[in-house]
Amino acid sequence: MASATTISSFDKPAAVKRARAILRHHGKSYYYSTCLLPKELQAATSAVYAFVRLPDEIVDNSPQETPEDLERCKAQLLEFLEDWRQAYKTGESDNDILKLNAQIWHEYKIPYRHSEEFLSAMLQDTYQTDYADYGEVEKYMYGSAGVIGLMMSHLVGFSDPEALERATKLGYGMQLTNFLRDIDEDFQLRNRVYMPADELAQFGITRDDFANRNFTPQFREFMKFQAARSHALYEEADKGIPYLHERGRFAVATASTLYRAILGKLEEQDWNPFAKRASTSLPEKIVLTGKAWKLSKAGI
Repeated sequence: MASATTISSFDKPAAVKRARAILRHHGKSYYYSTCLLPKELQAATSAVYAFVRLPDEIVDNSPQETPEDLERCKAQLLEFLEDWRQAYKTGESDNDILKLNAQIWHEYKIPYRHSEEFLSAMLQDTYQTDYADYGEVEKYMYGSAGVIGLMMSHLVGFSDPEALERATKLGYGMQLTNFLRDIDEDFQLRNRVYMPADELAQFGITRDDFANRNFTPQFREFMKFQAARSHALYEEADKGIPYLHERGRFAVATASTLYRAILGKLEEQDWNPFAKRASTSLPEKIVLTGKAWKLSKAGI
């Protein structure tokens, strides 16, 4: 896209405050982790989170029961995309979050293509509700989460390109954790199944099981299988922490540790995603932060 941009003055502190509020409301574990960053990086990471949250909210909160609903949702996403293209190109936007991001993406040299890859995944939610196999799921996870890991790597800074591959893995691990935690919500509210259809079939699980909240022994084994996959992704991702700039290692290690702990909370409820939404308490987060500190110092 465009290179240089003319960015007029605007109330940047107010935009940052709004971005922090969006992050605090929608991403408590992320918010907690960003508090461990230097002040300027808190602002930058909050802005990028708000950028990806706005279209995500369009997808998740728009009615999608009819073809007309889906077309309206798609139109809103395309409007957001066009507004972002103009903001990135000119530095001007009526949306303070987009204007703030125009500054940040240029300042930190975040590749523009990652924003289009993310928005492409959001558009995918307007026409795809099921995924044939893990390859399809992974492709969606790249656009919806892997690229966010890449964006954050450019904000934090890294010493080796290996960090980027590991950051993508962290995005996958977090997103797969989200999918497992939100199985019930995604199906009941949005008619979506983000699990590989071929693997569901191998465990004898059908869409009716999702609709009826039918937690069987087979469903339990399926959850354990997917959680093991997610744990493996975190293991691969954490190997990239030493390649990150020192200023961001602790925060990234904390985000990884807190999200991974959600799998442990699922295990505590016997892997039943229909029982309640798995989450960690503030005291648990504090304890896990100590574990993350050790992780941030490993291999350095």
